[in-house]
Amino acid sequence: MARKSKIATDHNNNQLGISDLRNRLNFLEKENSKLIKQIETSRTKLINLNNSIKEVGIQINQRVAPFQNKMLELDEQIHTAFQEIFIGRKLGKKSRKDIETIYNQLQSDGLISSKSLPIEPLESDNSENEDDDDEPNDRNRRRSHQQILEDLPKPDRNELKKIRQLFLRLADNFHPDKVTDAAEKEYRTEIMKEINLAYQDGDLARLLAIEKQQEVGVIIDRDSSDELTRHCAKVEAENTYLKEQLETLKRQLKLTKRTQQGEMTAFFKKITKYGGDPMDEALHNIEHQIEIVEQIQQFVVDLRDRRITVHEFLQSITNSSYQSNEPQEIF
Repeated sequence: MARKSKIATDHNNNQLGISDLRNRLNFLEKENSKLIKQIETSRTKLINLNNSIKEVGIQINQRVAPFQNKMLELDEQIHTAFQEIFIGRKLGKKSRKDIETIYNQLQSDGLISSKSLPIEPLESDNSENEDDDDEPNDRNRRRSHQQILEDLPKPDRNELKKIRQLFLRLADNFHPDKVTDAAEKEYRTEIMKEINLAYQDGDLARLLAIEKQQEVGVIIDRDSSDELTRHCAKVEAENTYLKEQLETLKRQLKLTKRTQQGEMTAFFKKITKYGGDPMDEALHNIEHQIEIVEQIQQFVVDLRDRRITVHEFLQSITNSSYQSNEPQEIF
Protein backbone atom coordinates (compact mmCIF):
# COMPACT_ATOMS: atom_id res chain seq x y z
CA MET A 1 0.00 0.00 0.00
CA ALA A 2 1.34 3.44 -0.96
CA ARG A 3 2.09 5.82 1.94
CA LYS A 4 0.61 9.33 1.92
CA SER A 5 3.17 11.99 1.32
CA LYS A 6 4.04 14.49 4.10
CA ILE A 7 2.88 17.35 1.83
CA ALA A 8 -0.55 15.77 1.41
CA THR A 9 -0.85 15.23 5.17
CA ASP A 10 0.16 18.85 5.93
CA HIS A 11 -2.34 20.10 3.34
CA ASN A 12 -5.17 18.07 4.89
CA ASN A 13 -4.25 19.28 8.40
CA ASN A 14 -4.14 22.86 7.15
CA GLN A 15 -7.55 22.51 5.53
CA LEU A 16 -8.94 21.00 8.72
CA GLY A 17 -7.46 23.88 10.72
CA ILE A 18 -8.98 26.45 8.36
CA SER A 19 -12.35 24.69 8.58
CA ASP A 20 -12.22 24.87 12.38
CA LEU A 21 -11.32 28.57 12.22
CA ARG A 22 -14.18 29.24 9.82
CA ASN A 23 -16.62 27.51 12.19
CA ARG A 24 -15.16 29.44 15.11
CA LEU A 25 -15.50 32.75 13.26
CA ASN A 26 -19.07 31.95 12.19
CA PHE A 27 -19.97 31.21 15.83
CA LEU A 28 -18.33 34.42 17.08
CA GLU A 29 -19.99 36.57 14.41
CA LYS A 30 -23.42 35.11 15.22
CA GLU A 31 -22.77 35.73 18.92
CA ASN A 32 -21.68 39.28 18.05
CA SER A 33 -24.88 40.02 16.16
CA LYS A 34 -27.01 38.47 18.92
CA LEU A 35 -25.29 40.55 21.62
CA ILE A 36 -25.79 43.76 19.62
CA LYS A 37 -29.51 43.00 19.24
CA GLN A 38 -29.86 42.17 22.96
CA ILE A 39 -28.10 45.42 23.87
CA GLU A 40 -30.36 47.43 21.57
CA THR A 41 -33.43 45.75 23.12
CA SER A 42 -32.24 46.39 26.70
CA ARG A 43 -31.27 49.96 25.81
CA THR A 44 -34.73 50.60 24.34
CA LYS A 45 -36.41 49.19 27.47
CA LEU A 46 -34.27 51.39 29.69
CA ILE A 47 -34.94 54.50 27.59
CA ASN A 48 -38.69 53.79 27.64
CA LEU A 49 -38.63 53.23 31.41
CA ASN A 50 -36.73 56.47 32.05
CA ASN A 51 -39.14 58.34 29.77
CA SER A 52 -42.10 56.84 31.63
CA ILE A 53 -40.57 57.85 34.97
CA LYS A 54 -40.21 61.42 33.69
CA GLU A 55 -43.79 61.48 32.38
CA VAL A 56 -45.22 60.16 35.66
CA GLY A 57 -43.08 62.64 37.57
CA ILE A 58 -44.48 65.51 35.49
CA GLN A 59 -48.05 64.31 36.07
CA ILE A 60 -47.49 64.03 39.81
CA ASN A 61 -45.83 67.43 40.05
CA GLN A 62 -48.62 69.12 38.10
CA ARG A 63 -51.35 67.72 40.35
CA VAL A 64 -49.47 67.77 43.64
CA ALA A 65 -47.84 71.21 43.25
CA PRO A 66 -50.72 73.15 44.91
CA PHE A 67 -50.67 70.76 47.89
CA GLN A 68 -46.89 70.98 48.14
CA ASN A 69 -47.06 74.77 48.25
CA LYS A 70 -49.62 74.58 51.04
CA MET A 71 -47.44 72.11 52.96
CA LEU A 72 -44.36 74.31 52.56
CA GLU A 73 -46.32 77.29 53.88
CA LEU A 74 -47.57 75.34 56.90
CA ASP A 75 -44.10 73.90 57.49
CA GLU A 76 -42.53 77.37 57.66
CA GLN A 77 -45.27 78.61 59.98
CA ILE A 78 -44.77 75.69 62.39
CA HIS A 79 -40.98 76.10 62.51
CA THR A 80 -41.33 79.85 63.07
CA ALA A 81 -43.86 79.33 65.87
CA PHE A 82 -41.64 76.79 67.62
CA GLN A 83 -38.64 79.11 67.26
CA GLU A 84 -40.59 81.94 68.86
CA ILE A 85 -41.67 79.64 71.70
CA PHE A 86 -38.14 78.46 72.47
CA ILE A 87 -36.61 81.94 72.22
CA GLY A 88 -39.42 84.16 73.49
CA ARG A 89 -40.95 82.18 76.37
CA LYS A 90 -39.55 81.29 79.72
CA LEU A 91 -40.10 77.57 80.16
CA GLY A 92 -39.42 75.21 82.99
CA LYS A 93 -36.92 72.42 82.37
CA LYS A 94 -39.60 69.73 82.04
CA SER A 95 -41.91 71.86 79.87
CA ARG A 96 -39.05 72.72 77.53
CA LYS A 97 -38.03 69.08 77.25
CA ASP A 98 -41.63 67.98 76.52
CA ILE A 99 -42.04 70.64 73.80
CA GLU A 100 -38.68 69.75 72.25
CA THR A 101 -39.72 66.10 72.23
CA ILE A 102 -42.87 66.97 70.30
CA TYR A 103 -40.89 69.18 67.91
CA ASN A 104 -38.32 66.49 67.20
CA GLN A 105 -41.00 63.83 66.86
CA LEU A 106 -42.83 65.86 64.21
CA GLN A 107 -39.58 66.06 62.25
CA SER A 108 -38.68 62.37 62.60
CA ASP A 109 -42.21 61.39 61.52
CA GLY A 110 -41.81 63.55 58.42
CA LEU A 111 -44.77 65.82 59.16
CA ILE A 112 -42.45 68.81 59.16
CA SER A 113 -39.04 69.21 57.55
CA SER A 114 -35.78 68.75 59.43
CA LYS A 115 -34.41 72.13 60.38
CA SER A 116 -31.84 73.37 62.89
CA LEU A 117 -33.03 76.19 65.11
CA PRO A 118 -31.01 78.31 67.55
CA ILE A 119 -32.19 76.50 70.66
CA GLU A 120 -30.25 75.02 73.53
CA PRO A 121 -31.00 71.28 73.67
CA LEU A 122 -30.97 69.52 77.02
CA GLU A 123 -27.86 67.43 77.67
CA SER A 124 -29.85 64.23 77.71
CA ASP A 125 -31.70 65.10 74.49
CA ASN A 126 -29.97 63.56 71.45
CA SER A 127 -33.00 63.76 69.18
CA GLU A 128 -31.55 66.39 66.87
CA ASN A 129 -28.30 64.49 66.41
CA GLU A 130 -30.27 61.37 65.60
CA ASP A 131 -32.27 63.31 63.01
CA ASP A 132 -29.04 64.63 61.48
CA ASP A 133 -27.72 61.07 61.21
CA ASP A 134 -30.89 59.94 59.45
CA GLU A 135 -31.05 62.85 57.02
CA PRO A 136 -28.41 61.63 54.55
CA ASN A 137 -30.23 58.29 54.23
CA ASP A 138 -33.44 60.16 53.41
CA ARG A 139 -31.65 62.16 50.74
CA ASN A 140 -30.11 59.01 49.27
CA ARG A 141 -33.48 57.33 49.10
CA ARG A 142 -35.06 60.32 47.38
CA ARG A 143 -32.20 60.54 44.87
CA SER A 144 -31.90 56.80 44.30
CA HIS A 145 -32.86 56.98 40.63
CA GLN A 146 -30.30 59.70 39.93
CA GLN A 147 -27.69 57.81 41.95
CA ILE A 148 -28.12 54.75 39.74
CA LEU A 149 -27.34 56.86 36.69
CA GLU A 150 -24.29 58.36 38.43
CA ASP A 151 -22.98 55.08 39.84
CA LEU A 152 -22.91 53.13 36.59
CA PRO A 153 -19.50 51.52 35.98
CA LYS A 154 -17.42 53.42 33.45
CA PRO A 155 -15.61 51.62 30.56
CA ASP A 156 -12.10 50.49 31.47
CA ARG A 157 -8.98 51.59 29.58
CA ASN A 158 -8.98 48.66 27.12
CA GLU A 159 -12.64 49.16 26.29
CA LEU A 160 -12.12 52.91 25.82
CA LYS A 161 -9.23 52.12 23.48
CA LYS A 162 -11.41 49.71 21.49
CA ILE A 163 -14.22 52.28 21.28
CA ARG A 164 -11.82 55.01 20.15
CA GLN A 165 -10.23 52.81 17.48
CA LEU A 166 -13.65 51.92 16.07
CA PHE A 167 -14.75 55.55 16.24
CA LEU A 168 -11.68 56.70 14.30
CA ARG A 169 -12.18 53.98 11.70
CA LEU A 170 -15.82 54.97 11.18
CA ALA A 171 -15.01 58.69 11.15
CA ASP A 172 -12.35 58.08 8.52
CA ASN A 173 -14.81 56.20 6.32
CA PHE A 174 -17.78 58.53 6.72
CA HIS A 175 -16.34 62.01 7.15
CA PRO A 176 -18.47 64.38 5.00
CA ASP A 177 -15.44 66.36 3.85
CA LYS A 178 -14.24 63.35 1.85
CA VAL A 179 -17.03 63.74 -0.72
CA THR A 180 -18.24 66.61 -2.89
CA ASP A 181 -21.72 65.39 -3.85
CA ALA A 182 -24.28 67.36 -1.79
CA ALA A 183 -26.63 64.40 -1.20
CA GLU A 184 -23.77 62.10 -0.17
CA LYS A 185 -22.34 64.80 2.10
CA GLU A 186 -25.72 65.21 3.84
CA TYR A 187 -26.03 61.43 4.21
CA ARG A 188 -22.57 61.16 5.76
CA THR A 189 -23.27 64.09 8.08
CA GLU A 190 -26.27 62.25 9.56
CA ILE A 191 -24.22 59.07 10.02
CA MET A 192 -21.45 61.07 11.70
CA LYS A 193 -23.98 62.48 14.17
CA GLU A 194 -24.87 58.91 15.17
CA ILE A 195 -21.19 57.95 15.37
CA ASN A 196 -20.32 60.97 17.55
CA LEU A 197 -23.27 60.36 19.87
CA ALA A 198 -22.38 56.68 20.30
CA TYR A 199 -18.76 57.62 20.95
CA GLN A 200 -19.73 60.22 23.56
CA ASP A 201 -21.91 57.61 25.32
CA GLY A 202 -19.13 55.01 25.18
CA ASP A 203 -21.56 52.74 23.33
CA LEU A 204 -19.46 50.07 21.62
CA ALA A 205 -22.53 48.11 20.54
CA ARG A 206 -23.98 51.07 18.69
CA LEU A 207 -20.69 51.76 16.89
CA LEU A 208 -20.45 48.12 15.84
CA ALA A 209 -24.05 48.18 14.64
CA ILE A 210 -23.31 51.25 12.50
CA GLU A 211 -20.25 49.53 11.11
CA LYS A 212 -22.23 46.42 10.17
CA GLN A 213 -25.15 48.39 8.73
CA GLN A 214 -22.87 50.42 6.49
CA GLU A 215 -20.67 47.44 5.57
CA VAL A 216 -17.48 49.17 6.60
CA GLY A 217 -14.21 47.22 6.63
CA VAL A 218 -12.29 44.81 4.46
CA ILE A 219 -13.56 41.45 3.27
CA ILE A 220 -12.15 38.58 5.32
CA ASP A 221 -10.08 36.05 3.40
CA ARG A 222 -11.62 32.83 4.68
CA ASP A 223 -8.92 30.72 3.05
CA SER A 224 -6.14 32.28 5.10
CA SER A 225 -5.55 30.78 8.53
CA ASP A 226 -3.65 33.90 9.65
CA GLU A 227 -6.47 36.19 8.56
CA LEU A 228 -9.09 33.96 10.17
CA THR A 229 -7.11 33.75 13.42
CA ARG A 230 -6.67 37.53 13.52
CA HIS A 231 -10.36 38.19 12.88
CA CYS A 232 -11.46 35.58 15.41
CA ALA A 233 -9.39 37.35 18.07
CA LYS A 234 -10.88 40.71 17.06
CA VAL A 235 -14.50 39.53 17.20
CA GLU A 236 -13.89 37.60 20.42
CA ALA A 237 -12.52 40.75 22.09
CA GLU A 238 -15.53 42.73 20.86
CA ASN A 239 -17.89 40.10 22.29
CA THR A 240 -16.19 40.32 25.68
CA TYR A 241 -16.85 44.07 25.82
CA LEU A 242 -20.38 43.63 24.48
CA LYS A 243 -21.21 41.11 27.21
CA GLU A 244 -20.03 43.59 29.83
CA GLN A 245 -22.11 46.35 28.26
CA LEU A 246 -25.17 44.07 28.17
CA GLU A 247 -24.76 43.12 31.83
CA THR A 248 -24.42 46.79 32.78
CA LEU A 249 -27.63 47.66 30.93
CA LYS A 250 -29.51 44.74 32.50
CA ARG A 251 -28.31 45.71 35.96
CA GLN A 252 -29.26 49.35 35.40
CA LEU A 253 -32.72 48.33 34.16
CA LYS A 254 -33.25 46.06 37.16
CA LEU A 255 -32.11 48.68 39.68
CA THR A 256 -34.17 51.42 38.02
CA LYS A 257 -37.30 49.28 38.29
CA ARG A 258 -36.63 48.88 42.03
CA THR A 259 -36.29 52.59 42.75
CA GLN A 260 -39.19 54.47 44.31
CA GLN A 261 -39.76 56.22 40.99
CA GLY A 262 -39.63 52.93 39.08
CA GLU A 263 -42.11 51.18 41.37
CA MET A 264 -44.45 54.17 41.27
CA THR A 265 -44.31 54.23 37.47
CA ALA A 266 -45.18 50.52 37.32
CA PHE A 267 -48.09 51.14 39.71
CA PHE A 268 -49.33 54.06 37.61
CA LYS A 269 -49.21 52.02 34.40
CA LYS A 270 -51.02 49.09 36.01
CA ILE A 271 -53.85 51.23 37.44
CA THR A 272 -54.18 53.28 34.24
CA LYS A 273 -54.35 50.09 32.17
CA TYR A 274 -57.58 49.14 33.96
CA GLY A 275 -59.10 52.61 33.59
CA GLY A 276 -58.33 53.88 37.09
CA ASP A 277 -56.82 57.16 38.25
CA PRO A 278 -53.72 56.34 40.33
CA MET A 279 -53.60 59.90 41.68
CA ASP A 280 -57.02 59.83 43.36
CA GLU A 281 -56.02 57.91 46.46
CA ALA A 282 -52.66 59.70 46.68
CA LEU A 283 -54.32 63.13 46.57
CA HIS A 284 -56.90 62.03 49.14
CA ASN A 285 -54.08 60.99 51.50
CA ILE A 286 -52.26 64.28 50.93
CA GLU A 287 -55.42 66.25 51.71
CA HIS A 288 -55.81 64.27 54.92
CA GLN A 289 -52.18 64.95 55.85
CA ILE A 290 -52.67 68.66 55.22
CA GLU A 291 -55.63 68.66 57.62
CA ILE A 292 -53.43 67.03 60.27
CA VAL A 293 -50.59 69.52 59.75
CA GLU A 294 -53.05 72.44 59.84
CA GLN A 295 -54.32 71.13 63.16
CA ILE A 296 -50.78 70.86 64.54
CA GLN A 297 -49.93 74.35 63.27
CA GLN A 298 -52.93 75.74 65.14
CA PHE A 299 -51.87 74.02 68.37
CA VAL A 300 -48.32 75.44 68.12
CA VAL A 301 -49.57 78.96 67.33
CA ASP A 302 -52.05 78.79 70.24
CA LEU A 303 -49.19 77.80 72.57
CA ARG A 304 -46.99 80.62 71.26
CA ASP A 305 -49.79 83.17 71.72
CA ARG A 306 -50.58 81.78 75.22
CA ARG A 307 -54.12 80.81 74.28
CA ILE A 308 -53.38 77.36 75.69
CA THR A 309 -51.01 76.13 78.39
CA VAL A 310 -48.10 73.74 77.86
CA HIS A 311 -50.19 70.99 79.46
CA GLU A 312 -53.12 71.70 77.11
CA PHE A 313 -50.73 71.77 74.15
CA LEU A 314 -49.28 68.37 75.00
CA GLN A 315 -52.74 66.96 75.61
CA SER A 316 -54.03 68.37 72.29
CA ILE A 317 -51.15 66.82 70.36
CA THR A 318 -51.64 63.49 72.16
CA ASN A 319 -55.36 63.41 71.35
CA SER A 320 -55.00 64.70 67.76
CA SER A 321 -55.58 62.65 64.61
CA TYR A 322 -51.80 62.81 64.12
CA GLN A 323 -51.32 60.38 67.00
CA SER A 324 -54.23 58.16 65.99
CA ASN A 325 -52.81 57.49 62.52
CA GLU A 326 -49.63 55.89 61.28
CA PRO A 327 -47.20 58.74 60.54
CA GLN A 328 -46.70 59.29 56.81
CA GLU A 329 -43.70 61.22 55.60
CA ILE A 330 -44.45 64.47 53.84
CA PHE A 331 -40.97 65.99 53.48
